[in-house]
Amino acid sequence: MAASWKRSGVTGDHVARIVGVSGSGASKDPDPVVPPRFARHLEGASRRRRGNETPWVAVVRVEGVDAIRAEWGDPAAEEFLRSTASALRASLRESDKLSPVGRAEYGIILDAPSAQAVVAGLERLVGIVSELVGRDHRWSAGSLCVGVTPLDTPEAGVILERARNAIVQGETQGRPVTMAASG
Repeated sequence: MAASWKRSGVTGDHVARIVGVSGSGASKDPDPVVPPRFARHLEGASRRRRGNETPWVAVVRVEGVDAIRAEWGDPAAEEFLRSTASALRASLRESDKLSPVGRAEYGIILDAPSAQAVVAGLERLVGIVSELVGRDHRWSAGSLCVGVTPLDTPEAGVILERARNAIVQGETQGRPVTMAASG
């Protein structure tokens, strides 16, 4: 079974504080929930800048896991998720941060000088995972969809929502990597 990002002892109140949501209703049910580890990575990235590089946030959604599970069972689906996460980690620079942010979703924080550079890099990443999918016939239903947005606000929930909306937009347009519309 895949490991969960949620640590024991993490309450909704703690997540709301990390996300930076305030107000009386925020601690009851923060929406969207941002995993604490990813929220810390976002906070660190928003504080630092490297020369002319902008911090970017990508949400990578692994598609087809349920189809693999239905046809080949849980072990094949879990193996596909582990292999995909491993390929993502191996394809990123040491300075980039990868963290689970949802069911079959990973958040990546990376630096790039322009939107074109970050999209080109993520398209290469999708290609690498496509090669992985081609190695095992059981994984033929698997693919990646990526939404990207600049890290231009300290509100982690807003950043994740914007990147997830870009994924939906990319799926309707048939593009594997989609830049989010301006905030």
